[in-house]
Amino acid sequence: MSVYTEQFDVIVIGAGHAGCEAALASARAGCTTLVLTPNLDRIGFMPCNPSIGGPAKGHLVREVDALGGEMGRAIDRTAIQIRMLNTSKGPAVQAPRAQADKMLYPMAMKEALERQPRLTLRQEAVTDIELVTAGGRHRVQAVRTDAGNRYLAGAVVVTAGTFLRGRMIAGEWRAAGGRAGDPAATALSASLSDLGIRLRRLKTGTPPRIDARSIDFSKAEVQTGSDRPLWFSFDGAQGRIERLELPPLPIYPGITDGWRVQMPCYLIHTNPATHDIIAANIDRAPMFNGTIQAVGTRYCPSIEDKIVRFRDKPSHGLFLEPEGWRTTEVYVQGANTSLPQDVQLAFLRTIPALAEATITRYGYAVEYDAIDSSELTRTLAARRVDGLFFAGQVCGTSGYEEAAGQGIVAGLNAACFTQGAEPLVLRRDQSYIGVMIDDLTTQEFVEPYRMLTSRAEHRLLLRCDNAEARLSDIAYRFGLISRERWEAVQAESRIITETLARLAAHHLSMNPRTAEALERAGLPPLARNQTALDYLRRPEVRYEALASVLEALGADSLSVPSRLAERIEVEARYEAYIEKELARVERIRHLEERPIPDGIDYTALAGLRNEAREKLARFRPATLGQASRIAGVTPGDVAVLMVHLERGAASIEERPAVVPRQR
Repeated sequence: MSVYTEQFDVIVIGAGHAGCEAALASARAGCTTLVLTPNLDRIGFMPCNPSIGGPAKGHLVREVDALGGEMGRAIDRTAIQIRMLNTSKGPAVQAPRAQADKMLYPMAMKEALERQPRLTLRQEAVTDIELVTAGGRHRVQAVRTDAGNRYLAGAVVVTAGTFLRGRMIAGEWRAAGGRAGDPAATALSASLSDLGIRLRRLKTGTPPRIDARSIDFSKAEVQTGSDRPLWFSFDGAQGRIERLELPPLPIYPGITDGWRVQMPCYLIHTNPATHDIIAANIDRAPMFNGTIQAVGTRYCPSIEDKIVRFRDKPSHGLFLEPEGWRTTEVYVQGANTSLPQDVQLAFLRTIPALAEATITRYGYAVEYDAIDSSELTRTLAARRVDGLFFAGQVCGTSGYEEAAGQGIVAGLNAACFTQGAEPLVLRRDQSYIGVMIDDLTTQEFVEPYRMLTSRAEHRLLLRCDNAEARLSDIAYRFGLISRERWEAVQAESRIITETLARLAAHHLSMNPRTAEALERAGLPPLARNQTALDYLRRPEVRYEALASVLEALGADSLSVPSRLAERIEVEARYEAYIEKELARVERIRHLEERPIPDGIDYTALAGLRNEAREKLARFRPATLGQASRIAGVTPGDVAVLMVHLERGAASIEERPAVVPRQR
């Protein structure tokens, strides 16, 4: 019997990285929002690697921040190290990555939720989702919790992570749970199955943690952070965040970037002795003796999987990453494992730096239920139940950043659903989040999905440095960012446009005065008379130095913030490629945006192959572009579908352009 009943616009189940962003987006979009989680001390928790960002993942974080999300601010407030990766490559794949203080990061995220108006936190586990049926469609009505409470809702977002029927495994050890110390959400998984939602089984894992006092750091290679300030968030770059920082333990030498003290990480390597111990115990590895049936992500394999798959490699790199300012626990990045505990200790001690290592927490694998990709629409809504949304690892992804990107979209669209507003659908040429969601709703995955830069065909347009320019209009239109922030982004875009125009209008001539100014600034000599914009396209020319030359030659001040200087360089050097890519996007937009009515009967379409009929009926693509990306649907099938639509055989409903109200 219920203790009491209460009503909210949106209810978010779970408070991991997806749940936090979903709840904040819903509340910021104007909805009363309730977060239900079994443990309020686990809000924004990092059960695996205490890090944020990296290639593609860093892009996702920048996009979440541009959409008004919290992840970028939280990591900027709590980073113990930050660096830019892939700096030797092109701008499309460069991305920041930061180590977080494992305890401070959740504190920062919990603080953000507690300060958010219209958002309520409750420590209760959801056991059932109630529906109401009207007009032949099921719709979310309420949820029930283990405390007996019943909460009414206009929409529900499920962000259950790895907890749906979660099972932890290490060697012969088994325990129910989505992570160490937290129980599985078995009742919720059963409730989703009862709704007719197809589930699949996936696997993830985590490595052992070791005591820093048992490590010989002199036998490891030091990996330091950036020597200049780097930021994930717009507010961080503007100096508008409050740092959460503690003095590091004496065991770690602090390194300053001029704004924060950074802690070092360390690189070590396995060796043949390590591999021999793992190989000798492979029959005790749950992944290889049949105990684990689910499939894990291929891009983050366990250490035992690496040894089996790459037998010819004499070593594998591992990173020792501190878990915070005031703890001696160290994360062994690259050593995910479900091997028995005695084997974990034995193989770690074959590495010179870890010869006396003490394990504080053993590694383990987790098997869990996830939503089948055919159950989701591109708004992250359930196909079978109106008002039900999903986000995070429950959708079959892997990683905090992927979860956050889905969370902000699912939370916003849940709010739009309750308000009767048009939902947000991000295109593949607009964002990595759009690429990810499109992939999740058109492709069949037998393993957890991980975002990679190679998945984005328009990645030159989707750089980290231009996330605000791409997405701030959308964020402001949906009420996710303030007018002040939106205007600041617009002002920066104007500065870049005007500066590029000034560079194009300024001509550099081959004369002694110009040659002297270039030499004084450390820049190469002119090969010919040219505009300053053409000169900036040379890879060895930096904007700040060129600006000083132009000012010395009599130009008005060209000074801009350093992050804008980098964007100006990219826009100048890649202008032709960017224009070519934009033209390509326009050429295929008619295909991408051509809608397909949801009720179309694919079995009645003459000319479609049987495999295409089955796949199209299962995934129900919203557009021709989506249909073209479904495995098993050929260009010929798309042509048949296009002809059918053009003949008017399918009734395409014109949807009203509902613009969400400003808040």
